[in-house]
Amino acid sequence: MAKKLGNDYRLWIESSTPGTYNEVKGQTTLTINRSAESIDTSTKDDFPYGTQAQGLRTLTIDCEVYPNLPDANGFTRLETASTTGTPTGFQIRKGGAAGADEDAIFEASLYVGSLNTDMGKNDVVKSNFQLSLASAPTVDTLA
Repeated sequence: MAKKLGNDYRLWIESSTPGTYNEVKGQTTLTINRSAESIDTSTKDDFPYGTQAQGLRTLTIDCEVYPNLPDANGFTRLETASTTGTPTGFQIRKGGAAGADEDAIFEASLYVGSLNTDMGKNDVVKSNFQLSLASAPTVDTLA
């Protein structure tokens, strides 16, 4: 049975040229989080069990990088998006660093909600950030 490898999936950020994406260099982890609010649909007739339906869905993406600088079109662009609060296009592509446009398995406009940097003694500088949806994904074939 074949296994999917995390190394094959990379986060790309849209450049100043719409529709053109650049990889954020130095990625170590990439986590997609999905959840849905619960809507209580239970009545007294359902006792002793409650029933629910799914409400609005939430999707966030967490990523950790060891910034591989200079990376003006990747990490530096991400830093700029975090300070301006402007929604920015992102893709997740399979195919590693050689991922092409047709390798996109996720694409959406996202906010950079947090950007944290750890500058530990005797350690590499690490940054982690969380992306949240600004609008519904235009591509979403994540497995």
